[in-house]
Amino acid sequence: MIRPLDPVRDADACDAIVRGLPDWFGLAEGIEECAAAVRSHDGLVASDEIGVSGFLTYERRASTWWEITWIATRADRRGTGVGTRLIDELIGGLPDDAQALLVKTLSDRDGDPGPEYTATRAFYLARGFLPVAELDIWGPENPCQVLARRVARPAG
Repeated sequence: MIRPLDPVRDADACDAIVRGLPDWFGLAEGIEECAAAVRSHDGLVASDEIGVSGFLTYERRASTWWEITWIATRADRRGTGVGTRLIDELIGGLPDDAQALLVKTLSDRDGDPGPEYTATRAFYLARGFLPVAELDIWGPENPCQVLARRVARPAG
């Protein structure tokens, strides 16, 4: 089941998911930023019989552009479609005038940062995202890759 993220009800579970993924969430600053986003951004959660199995947060970046600010799936549910369902639900719920959905991840510009980020980039590419920019917003040791996916609905 996918439903809107409720910061009061879901924040602790989202924090636990992040703590369970140290290969992706290894920097204290990023963990704190994710926790803040869970408590302040719009978002979605996926749940199963155990509880929250994944979440994403998002923001409007321009009048017709949106960004996934954070996404994570509980370690025992990775590879089962939770992330895909969250993205599909987000796209289906965006306003009719939405044109693009952005996401940022660690770039392999300076060599592969590890298999976890190779898998992350492959996940986004398989879901229709394309690389559009390389930025140094996280410092030179953590180059950022911006990916985008068109979400505009056909005129009709």
